[in-house]
Amino acid sequence: MTAHTDLDDRPRTIGRRRLVRSAATVAWAVPAIQVATAVPAFAAASGCSTAAATGNAQWRTGGLNYIDIALNLTNGCNTPVIGLTVTLTFCDLDDITYTGYENLPAGWTQAGRPNQDPQSSQGCYTLTYTSAMTLNDQASTSPLLSVKSTGYNGGTRPEGHITVVVSAGGVTSAPMTIVVPEIS
Repeated sequence: MTAHTDLDDRPRTIGRRRLVRSAATVAWAVPAIQVATAVPAFAAASGCSTAAATGNAQWRTGGLNYIDIALNLTNGCNTPVIGLTVTLTFCDLDDITYTGYENLPAGWTQAGRPNQDPQSSQGCYTLTYTSAMTLNDQASTSPLLSVKSTGYNGGTRPEGHITVVVSAGGVTSAPMTIVVPEIS
């Protein structure tokens, strides 16, 4: 008869039953960790996928080179979102610059100066604006953002196009294009 201590000294073989039982334990634990890191917390918690931007833009009357962009940003989710990012891409307009922090709506900041895309024959510029504000579920906010073009010093101000994208809490809107009408 084999003593109990002798059994512990022998190498154990992995039987099919033990392998299946161990794999089931591992399979149960791993996906929960993977899902928690792969899906943004906001989207996983709310099932939300709706952010929207609408608005218009026009050359400022009497402001010569300023373009005012009136936006309506909507949180179509069932939970509040914290932090908004608005990305504006200007095409067919020359030398877009930032307007200084005194011209931003309360609570908004501008991330750096615009970048001209060297690959674009149109010379598009991108500006990014952020706000740490909380936008409640099914709520909207209406910031008025202003930019300046140093490319037009009087006379005709051309038609241009602005592509707007808003994002918050891991949700990004579809791009929306706003036409800036020409002023003669």
